Amino acid sequence: MNVLPSPARAVLQLKIEKALHIISQFNGAAVALSAGVDSSLVAALAHKALGNRVVAVTAVSESLAPGEIEIAKKTARRIGIRHIIVTTDEVHNVSYKANPLNRCYYCKDTLYRELRRQADNSRLETILDGTQLDDFGDIRPGFLAAKEAGVRSPLAEAGFSKKDVRETARLFGLEVWDKPAMPCLSSRIPHGEEITIQKLSQVGQAESIVRRLSGARDIRVRHHGKVAAIEVTQDELPLFHQDGLMNLVEKELQLIGFTSLTLGPRKYPSRQDTIPLGQDHLLPIIDTSK
Repeated sequence: MNVLPSPARAVLQLKIEKALHIISQFNGAAVALSAGVDSSLVAALAHKALGNRVVAVTAVSESLAPGEIEIAKKTARRIGIRHIIVTTDEVHNVSYKANPLNRCYYCKDTLYRELRRQADNSRLETILDGTQLDDFGDIRPGFLAAKEAGVRSPLAEAGFSKKDVRETARLFGLEVWDKPAMPCLSSRIPHGEEITIQKLSQVGQAESIVRRLSGARDIRVRHHGKVAAIEVTQDELPLFHQDGLMNLVEKELQLIGFTSLTLGPRKYPSRQDTIPLGQDHLLPIIDTSK
């Protein structure tokens, strides 16, 4: 394991201690645990600070990407934290289905209401999430829902950047320390276009197919009607130059309802998950409708 230079290690240790101090002041906490690195680190810190006075809660709905729930379960077992899985129904909320610019507000409002119920049932004082400083550079309507629910963000309060989060998660032995972000599947549908269970299923299946065939870890498949717009980071773009790969992807995506594919780079992953893409962002590779 690489060791941080002494000054950097000392600064990071101070942030860890500050986060633990913040969490330890509460009489128990419910942690919103996704399969991502930010919430996983909060769960680990909360368990360290509060012991059995903490519970991790993972919400499952049609908007959760395939495989994420298994990662969350594995992370919770690794930490040793009590883990509760709940089902949320945001996709049946008319305001959420309409997919407005503040769609995330309705999702987070549903999530935090459920976490508050779980916290109250276990007589836990507060709700914790994994927000860190870099998140404030994005457009996140869910922040309003968090504020309304009284959610605390110990990572942000202790001054953690995303880099700090990943390094601390690595030091804590969390396997997700370098896991790419995986926002909900609804973020692949342009704002203003109705969110349906069928579309979410198509996106989830398409991303699983593309990952399996290409070996890429950090991809998105945007849903543009019959067009599957594949976006990949610059680092992993060469993986798609393998002979015959796009033909294989084409054949499998046809089976789930797409008729044409596009491929393009994803320079700003987090921001593109919150800002709708227009057709001018799509770089044509294959058009199977012709």
